Amino acid sequence: MLVRSAPSRRDRILIEVGYGGGLRVSELVALTWSDVIEREGGKVQLSVLGNGHKRREVLLPEVVGRSLLSLRGDAGANAPVFASPRGGHLTERAVNYMLKRAAANAGINPKLSAHWLRHAHASHAIDRGAALPVVQSTLGHGNIAVTSGYLHARPGTSSGLSLDPGVFLQ
Repeated sequence: MLVRSAPSRRDRILIEVGYGGGLRVSELVALTWSDVIEREGGKVQLSVLGNGHKRREVLLPEVVGRSLLSLRGDAGANAPVFASPRGGHLTERAVNYMLKRAAANAGINPKLSAHWLRHAHASHAIDRGAALPVVQSTLGHGNIAVTSGYLHARPGTSSGLSLDPGVFLQ
């Protein structure tokens, strides 16, 4: 719903890349086309400069990668992936403003921010079975304890349900 409510194609793809890659807004707006790497089988990988100037590689879902590549046109390697209409990179503020407008249009809480996309990426990936160390690596967390903050209580399940019932008295 949020993606469909974005005001432009560029903004829809920005939301998809932010969510699909679990990127910080600072990482999203800093991307240049030299950071977008095409891999075999139509896959797209981002070389992301994260906190502490540490570089990490983030593989995008295929549909997101295709959308991202379709945005390039004739942009050079050093051109921003998400360019401002005035030239140069979008600002973090502009991204958050666009997201708030898109959220309001979609009937979603307008307090939504770019960090919400990152949080949603982590929570949804874990909910769908992604291993915590994979999510940690994708998000660029130095400590897995930070990543484990995205684990949520699930009242319908428990690790106890995976135990061998034969060990219990009947």
